[in-house]
Amino acid sequence: MIRSFVAIALPEDFKEEIGCLQDDLKKVRADVKWVRPQAVHLTLKFLGQLAEEIIDPLAEAVSRVVGTYPALHLTLARTGVFPSRRRPRVAWVGLDGDLDALASLQKEIEAQAAEFGFAKEKRPFNPHLTLGRIRSNQNREELLYALDRLEPRPLAFTAREVVLFRSDLKPSGAIYTPLRRLPLEEKPMEEES
Repeated sequence: MIRSFVAIALPEDFKEEIGCLQDDLKKVRADVKWVRPQAVHLTLKFLGQLAEEIIDPLAEAVSRVVGTYPALHLTLARTGVFPSRRRPRVAWVGLDGDLDALASLQKEIEAQAAEFGFAKEKRPFNPHLTLGRIRSNQNREELLYALDRLEPRPLAFTAREVVLFRSDLKPSGAIYTPLRRLPLEEKPMEEES
């Protein structure tokens, strides 16, 4: 069995900006387990344990869906926390851009995964990049204040593929290895007039 998920990999400038945002937030000394910037990605579906014999059939099914979507234009946006400001557990940076198409793509990937027996996510899809996981209330208010004031650079990129990743948990952090790269359609989304 392989721990796995479906995601969009990020370009280097996004990862560098994630590192800069985290450096700013670390100054408040909140009790946060920060995600390594090189490991940050846009999760579309966490699968959990995946049997090796269904990797190819699942990848083919997801690829058929992914291939019907044009490349997606995405930009870094605001920051926030989940599940709420009263009980923050995850600090994140959000995205703007082709969010309707992204949400539709995620929903179809979710449906394909369900056909292979993977439970559907109960929470609504909220595209975000995880900065860190908040472990206690230590300096929580200062962290929330810093997040409110944080302005990510409006970096943009065009996602041209979705990746089925393997996740190996190590003491130093998770290691993500691409198992299959599933290309989106060649033409980018048209700008709305």
